[in-house]
Amino acid sequence: MEKARWEDAWRFPASRAVTREEGERLWKAEVEKREYLKAVVFVTAGSNDFAAELVARNPGKFIAYAHHDPLLPDAAERLEKAVVQGGLKGYKLLGPKIDRPLDDRSFDPIWEVAQSHDIPILVHFGILGGAGGIAQHVNMNPLRIHDVAKRFPRMPIIIPHFGCGYLFETLNLAWACPNVSIDTSGSNQWMRWMPYPVDLATLFRKYRETIGASRIIFGTDSSWFPRGFTDAYLDVQVREMRDSGFSADEVDMVLYRNMAALLKLPETSGGKD
Repeated sequence: MEKARWEDAWRFPASRAVTREEGERLWKAEVEKREYLKAVVFVTAGSNDFAAELVARNPGKFIAYAHHDPLLPDAAERLEKAVVQGGLKGYKLLGPKIDRPLDDRSFDPIWEVAQSHDIPILVHFGILGGAGGIAQHVNMNPLRIHDVAKRFPRMPIIIPHFGCGYLFETLNLAWACPNVSIDTSGSNQWMRWMPYPVDLATLFRKYRETIGASRIIFGTDSSWFPRGFTDAYLDVQVREMRDSGFSADEVDMVLYRNMAALLKLPETSGGKD
């Protein structure tokens, strides 16, 4: 019911299954038909090896992150291999899927690899899944990563979805840790379930006031076809930024330059205003 309501609200078509080969072709076409879309960043792609193959076959169009279980005994070595041999540019984690506190020292070898290669760690905190999903977990609160961010101050950390319900905690985390950025991805439906009114304009304004536009990163959560790249999210977020007082330069930072800096890409304009 929630999924149907969300699809209807954004007027998204129903999803359909595609093969890996078809998905690769469709995403390549999404980049090529949009002049302002510099590349697609895959934060998950089925496996690190497949992600590396995608990048190798589509240089300049696809960027990918590693995504594997950090509880594996060789998790740090896998990340090293993914970055050095596979050319992957970051590491995606789902906090509520990891049944050990992320500030446990046993994860330090992973953070050491990330910091040594200067790659961002993208960690989902907050509620996970639709209605009936995960709402309580040891790694639910973004402040769980606070001590890690302090111990590894040169490791970029990205918190997606504006903190996904943990607005106060994410603002505090980002205020305390200058290596923490937030991303804006998705429909941010969690705003509907907050005990006080929250909208995109409020989120953009609060984060800009707290950490500045240079640590806000645009994201879409685009994932399936025939929807493809979610222009609707882009259009709404650009409008809300401008209405919230962001300058054209700040909008460009959010849409492209901030992420380009983290990924070591050319820091030219994203080309969409």
